Amino acid sequence: MWMGRISLWVFDVQRKVTYKNLNNWYKELREFRPEIPCIVVANKIDADLKMTQKSFNFARKFNLPFYFVSAADGTNVVKLFSDAIKLAVAYKQNSGDFMDEVMRELENFELQKKREDSDKEENYAEEKPPST
Repeated sequence: MWMGRISLWVFDVQRKVTYKNLNNWYKELREFRPEIPCIVVANKIDADLKMTQKSFNFARKFNLPFYFVSAADGTNVVKLFSDAIKLAVAYKQNSGDFMDEVMRELENFELQKKREDSDKEENYAEEKPPST
């Protein structure tokens, strides 16, 4: 899942193919976004708690944060998103990545457009004659 300032790599612990694809997807992401923070997430641990004893090397290989979660029962979900938000904010404040510069320009453009639209609405309301 790409959230603009962070990438979450979620796989299903019950479906091996979802884990096996991570390597290829990660290499592709790094071609275009070499600095974006990534987090690896092993989901559906509620189905088999023994999976939390298993070692998943992908996160270790690339030195990425790793979380065992269950979206079904909420295990570690709040912790995951809290940490993801912190990483994303820190990255946004310190990024020199070209794509992030583009994103900042787009955000500034949208903010400017909203201000201009708001100013137009205020001017229209002031020019409108009072109702009788």
